[in-house]
Amino acid sequence: MVSRLRTWLTAQLGGSRFVRHVMTLMSGTIFAQVVAMAASLVLARIFSPEAYGGIAIFTSVTGVIVTVASLRYEVAIMLPKTNDDARVVYRLASRSIAIVCLLATVVFVAASPWVADHFDDVALSRWLMLGGLSAYFLAQINAISYWLNRHTRYRTIAANKMQQSLGTAGGQIGLGLAGLVSMTGLVLGQILGQAWAWARLVRHTPELRGPLPEGGPSVRDMARRYRRMPLLTGPAALLDSLRLNGINLLVATYAVSALGQFNMAWRLLQAPVMVINGAVQQVFLQRLAAAVPGEMTRLVRAAVGRSAAIGVVPFAFLWMISPWLFPFVLGEQWDRSGDFARALTPWLYMQLVTAPISTVFVVAEKQQRMLVFSAVFCVLPLSLLAFSPWDLLTTTYLLGALMAAMLVMMVVMTDVTAREYDRTGSVRASEGDRP
Repeated sequence: MVSRLRTWLTAQLGGSRFVRHVMTLMSGTIFAQVVAMAASLVLARIFSPEAYGGIAIFTSVTGVIVTVASLRYEVAIMLPKTNDDARVVYRLASRSIAIVCLLATVVFVAASPWVADHFDDVALSRWLMLGGLSAYFLAQINAISYWLNRHTRYRTIAANKMQQSLGTAGGQIGLGLAGLVSMTGLVLGQILGQAWAWARLVRHTPELRGPLPEGGPSVRDMARRYRRMPLLTGPAALLDSLRLNGINLLVATYAVSALGQFNMAWRLLQAPVMVINGAVQQVFLQRLAAAVPGEMTRLVRAAVGRSAAIGVVPFAFLWMISPWLFPFVLGEQWDRSGDFARALTPWLYMQLVTAPISTVFVVAEKQQRMLVFSAVFCVLPLSLLAFSPWDLLTTTYLLGALMAAMLVMMVVMTDVTAREYDRTGSVRASEGDRP
């Protein structure tokens, strides 16, 4: 079965080198998702929907910090011609992460009384003080992964996904069995897994800590050279993060337990997306960065077609069986999560289709388009949740349909951008920034 699946994917994904890289990353992602899903079957019986609602709020808030921590300079690690210049960009991203996460910690401490009052949860307000630390580990892992992607070190990236998943699952299950069955066990287990994965990744990249040669560009030079990242790419990414995490926070206004049900559906339904998505996206970015005018439209259309074909069968199957499957596998207390999963299926399917092409706007230096789209993509779902007169499940069905339709529009916009790039060429290429 596995052999046949690999053969089919190889036929779908094209050239052997591309396939090899994708399959390497997929091995890590598949392992991580299998561990996460298996752990969820155990954790769902240890922790309540209320505890999952608390960890969902924690990860939503810290997720926003992760998005802005590097000011998006980590994406620019892929762009310089030389590795020495790329190391300077990494240091720029790393310093930004440290400063932003420290400031976030100060804010979380100061806002603790407000959080306790707003969510009626003292434990959440206390554990959120560690949100800056959690964001630091995740943002640093992300930045180092871009360096590894630049050098096509996909085995190391795949191994790190495995380590983070094992560390988080092991920590949460161990703490839960030890009696920490509130959100405390989930938060501490998650941070332990992130810290372990970060430490392992640092050990495998000693070159990032070595001295830089004299006479090269400074951190300030690189900040100025890639200023589009914080000015255009950063706001677009922040809007995406506010949309995804803001949805969780607005769902929590219905009830923290409702957020737990919603978040469980999202986590498990997103698993098939993550299996393919992360691998294809990272490898596709590397190919886009090396593309010359005339190649991008073909690459974009092929990526969309492959992703759509890969995802249609599993997502159709999930849509049919989710209302029955979730309570059967997780237990009766998770009966509502299956209905939420069905409502979210169209949105997550289109995420799979569009994720590989989301970096086209960076490579084509048309980030302003993605910024405008991200603003609309953020405002519409949050407005729907904030002002919907219907119950949460009905609203979630409308939300899934709305987001799927918006992502279809993104496919069209990406195709237009790719065709323009092929006609006019890239400004970045003319400046000699192609790696």
